[in-house]
Amino acid sequence: MNGSHAVFHLVDISRDLKREIEDNLPGDTAVNEVDGSDSLSTDGGSQSRIDILFLSPGRWEKMDQEMREWLESRNQHLVLVLEDEQQKPDQEYNVSASFLGYLRRPVTRNALKSIRDKAREVQELYTDLHLMAKEIVLERELLTRKNAQLEFLNRILTSTSQTLDLKEILHQTSKEFGTLLGTTGLAAIFWNYDNEDLFAEIYLPEIKSLKTRQKWTGHLMEIVQRFEGSMPRHYHTVVMGEGENTLSKPPSHARQIMLPLQAGQKTFGAIILDAKEILNLGKDQVTIINSAARHLSLSLRNALEYKAVKYEAEFDGLTCINNRQHFDKKLRKELKRHQRQVNSLSLIMLDLDHFKTLNDTYGHVTGDMVLRKIGEILVDTVRETDFPARYGGEEFVILLPETTEEQAWLLGQRIRQKIGQTEFEVQGKKFSITASLGVASIKPGPLTPKDTLVEQADQALYLSKFNGRNMVCTSADVCMDQAVSN
Repeated sequence: MNGSHAVFHLVDISRDLKREIEDNLPGDTAVNEVDGSDSLSTDGGSQSRIDILFLSPGRWEKMDQEMREWLESRNQHLVLVLEDEQQKPDQEYNVSASFLGYLRRPVTRNALKSIRDKAREVQELYTDLHLMAKEIVLERELLTRKNAQLEFLNRILTSTSQTLDLKEILHQTSKEFGTLLGTTGLAAIFWNYDNEDLFAEIYLPEIKSLKTRQKWTGHLMEIVQRFEGSMPRHYHTVVMGEGENTLSKPPSHARQIMLPLQAGQKTFGAIILDAKEILNLGKDQVTIINSAARHLSLSLRNALEYKAVKYEAEFDGLTCINNRQHFDKKLRKELKRHQRQVNSLSLIMLDLDHFKTLNDTYGHVTGDMVLRKIGEILVDTVRETDFPARYGGEEFVILLPETTEEQAWLLGQRIRQKIGQTEFEVQGKKFSITASLGVASIKPGPLTPKDTLVEQADQALYLSKFNGRNMVCTSADVCMDQAVSN
């Protein structure tokens, strides 16, 4: 700033005074003579030039308030020129703080040099203040951003720590990252080894396009291959339902953030955050994302372990459908609900015919294969609201909420036919199996014993076996069989 060039703009100054100023100009200074309002179009100078306006008292007095305020807002350096040697410097001219001072005749080089140096000092002060203001604004923006990031971390730590529901954790994660980064979609994959087979579980939002859904599935499977060196042998897809989480476009690395999930040194899953536009992240954003990923790893690991424990407690390990204990809990719950609503609650009890003979003939490994297939048939045949379970051995049950006995009987017939039409093969030998089914239905009241429904279905099953097996009987002694040759 000390080497900045100064320009003296002489506004309506007499020729004699102009000549006097020019004769006494200090170094690094030039004169610019202008008439009228043209002189007021200067830009206030820059780091390499300082503009100083020399005005007569008369010119200043004629200026309206709006023009004076405009000059002050432009940081113009103003000097009031007293051409009359009799004028006193302290005469009232309603001057503002923008004035550097007065210039009186006779003009001297030192006087002009003093004006120039003072303008430089003021310009330096303006520059320093401007830089300080910019730094304050920048620091304030950084502080605001830091606060937003800390609030994000606090929210995601709190919301994901309060539940062991995997879907809810992923929902909160999608919501919070959407607020922080503007992402619009989330997908996740978790993997583990079942004995020696690599198994993966994929979580996706509702995706209407089959092609897009397939691309996302393949994209997530490739992540497993990247970390494990091989593709999963089996996988299962869980739909997280509709909501703010959407994946309407095929996967694109430019729009994505991948968060590997680790427990110790082992990676067990990954979350993909998807945006509509290309993401450009700052260093501080990357840091906060990594911090969130570390916590999410812990929360999701706990949720997966809880899910596994719950699965073992509620599902049959062989058939992968509900077990007896889980069925008993569900039955008690549905009995209470149907008591309030006075609706029909039905139960199908199913027993595989001559299963002991099958085990003796083909072995228990083949028997287990048959049981697994029966579990698959039940899951594929019943409604989402129905509750299939393995009751014990070769016995299965299907609890049917808000279902009449006639409707349950029709479903039982469909299940019986599917089982009979299923063909098994062991060591080149083909065989099939049949099933006997008993159906019961009640409208439970406050005094209905809790075992009533099971007892009636069991009686209907006995009736089915007594009448020749491979048929569906109801507790009302109604049976429908299929011709059996032996």
